[in-house]
Parts: sequence; C-alpha cells; structure tokens
Amino acid sequence: MPPKRASKKEQIRVRMYRVGFGDCFLLTLPAPGGPRHVLVDCGVHARGNIDTVGRAVDHIAEVTAGKLDIIVVTHAHQDHISGFGTFASKFSSFEVEEVWMPWTENPDDPIAAKLKKKQLALVENLSRHFAAQSGARYDGTRAALLNLAGNQAAFDLLRNGLHGARLQYYEAGNELRNPAGIKDLTVKVLGPPRDQEFLAKMDPPAGQRYLRLDNGKIQEVNALQPFHPDLRAGAESAGPRLTQKEIKVLKEIASAPLEGLAFALDQAINNTSLVTLFRYWGKNLLFAGDAQYGNWKYWLEKDDSDQVLSNVNFYKVSHHGSVNATPKSVLERMTTGKFAAMLSTQNTPWPSIPDTRLVDALERKANRRVVRSDSLPVAGAPSVSMARLPQGFAKGDLWYDYFIPQQ
Repeated sequence: MPPKRASKKEQIRVRMYRVGFGDCFLLTLPAPGGPRHVLVDCGVHARGNIDTVGRAVDHIAEVTAGKLDIIVVTHAHQDHISGFGTFASKFSSFEVEEVWMPWTENPDDPIAAKLKKKQLALVENLSRHFAAQSGARYDGTRAALLNLAGNQAAFDLLRNGLHGARLQYYEAGNELRNPAGIKDLTVKVLGPPRDQEFLAKMDPPAGQRYLRLDNGKIQEVNALQPFHPDLRAGAESAGPRLTQKEIKVLKEIASAPLEGLAFALDQAINNTSLVTLFRYWGKNLLFAGDAQYGNWKYWLEKDDSDQVLSNVNFYKVSHHGSVNATPKSVLERMTTGKFAAMLSTQNTPWPSIPDTRLVDALERKANRRVVRSDSLPVAGAPSVSMARLPQGFAKGDLWYDYFIPQQ
C-alpha cells in the first residue's frame, strides 16, 4: 500500500497575506503538542497601502489563538514593521515568546548605535530637502524616504509592549536550536553580516542581475546640499559625521546624487535584513527579508552555500522581486523543481517592481510553483491575473498558503 498522505494539519504551512506593498508571513509548524507559529514581518508602505493589514492581524489572532512563538523583524522599513505600530493595541494582547531583530537594531551595540544615528540624521535632512521640491519627478524619492521614517511606534511595541517576550538580536553565523522551545527546529542566520563593506554593497554587478540598469554619469550637486553642515567630515560638532568615503559610496549609487542618496539609504537598510534558514522535519525554508547584494554576497562565499541553496524547499523572494535582489547565482544554485516561492509585491508605489525577468526566471526554476500576493483581488487595489493556482498552494480571501509535505 502507498504511504498515507499527510493531512494539511500535519504539514508545514507558509501563509502570505496580501497587505499591499509590504510583507506579512505566518509560518505554522505542526508539533505534537499543537501547532507552533512564527510571524515574519507585518507592515505596509504608506503609499502602497490597501487597508488590509488590520484584517490580516485579526486573522492571525484567530488562527494562532493569540499565541505567537516567534516574531521575526527582518529590518526597520515601514513596509515590514508598520503594522506592529498601527495595530499595537491588537498585538499587545498576543502571547509572544521571542522577538528577533538584526544586530543593527541593538541600541546597546556601539557600532549599531552609530549606524542608526547616522541614518536618522540623513533621513531628516533629505526629507527636509525633498519636502521643498514640487513635481511628480520626486515622488519615488519621497516614497523611499517615507519608508525609512515613522517607525518608532512599531519598535516601542516590539521592544516594550509584548509582555514577557524575549528580545534577541542576531547576525550572520548564529545557529539556533529549538528556539522558543520548538523541538527539532533549527535556524541558521545567514545575514546580516557585521562587515560594513558587505552592508555597503547594494546593487549586484551586471552579471548578477536579471535586468541590467544603466546608472549614467555622476553629476555634481549645486542647488541642494544633502548633508547638514554638522554631518560633513571635519565639522566641529558632537553629531554623527560622515566620512568622505561614506559620502562617495552613497553618491555612486545613482545618477542624480540627491535622489541617489535617498535610494542608497533605503537600500542600505534593506541590506541589514535578518536572513533566516528554517530547518524543520528535513525541510528548508529561506526567508530573505529585503536582502540586497552585500547581504547575499557575504554568505554566498561560504563553503556551505551550495548545499544550503540546493536544498531549499521554500523561498520568500527578497525585496518584493526587485531588480537589485536575488542575484542570478542564487537561483542557479537552487535545485530545479525542488522549491516553491512566494512573492509579496505590488507595483504601487514603484512601477518597476517586481522585475518581470526575475519573475519569469523564478517560475522556470520552481516549475511554475510561484505565487505573487497582488494576484489576490482586493477592491480598489492594483492586481494581476494568475492562470491557475500551482500545486501545493491553497487560497483564501486575503492569503495564499503553501503546504510542504513531510515526504
């Protein structure tokens, strides 16, 4: 007789909620004493908001009976954490065992605190400049800056509003066994690295992209100065100062330095994403946050990277499917047909996201087992059509599920 097929309750489940331009994933692990739940991010960008996060939080409370074993906060962007602030009163009623953040969010880490101080100062000054500029040309720049600001309420909840939750900060190289008491679960933390040279590498080289970008020539800035005088190297101030090397790195990101600086800062936060490989019952699930090239490059150069990628069974696509995430070598090293992927995306506020060539490559490599959140119709929200639901997936009003069988 053929082996008995496991029921859905006996299978690992990944649920992706449609929240607009943002991420909200619920990982459910079957266990002898009842299912264990891990929430990976919960947020939406203010300009990509389709007003569904509250419904998602209510549903999470219902299906978990108000108990989350782990909340994973991948990085400090609005589109990944704003839900914890906007719906703090709802989340404060949850019973939470552990909250994970990248080491770059640890206020007691001197390097992290210095980086954070510089970032906040840059956001403030760039926001001031672009607030004074009119015209649609700067809409994308302002959206990038908006994604970096206004997240304090979320951090207040995550650090102080979840009574009894253990707050943990992790970095590349950490390995966890039975976290939150979940027996047989291991987690390998792949990013972010501590090496700031890797954190500074935002865009992959041309050979690692699915869509080559032409950044043009660097131009000098005359009309506007992106840095307050106190931030410039050599300024006599107690405030955080940028070195000439740091300014050069930021200016090299895009053709128009002011706009490029805003996007560079946005991407730099992406590169601090907590990248986790969950291993449970012989299955491997890769949650990449919004990791960009430096974060990937750090661990792709490790001896075990081929083994890690070839055994991936599920991939949460990095950075909403943008051109500057998921290097070509990542998909090339995954085993064709062995994994499925979920893509939390929406082309508002950035029409270039997701990159269609990356989506096509994902579908080929995963044997069409790819779903994107914006194919779930929501009234008044941008959406795309999907011919059919791939094998292994299920669909609700506001979510897609992917079930990973034990066999």
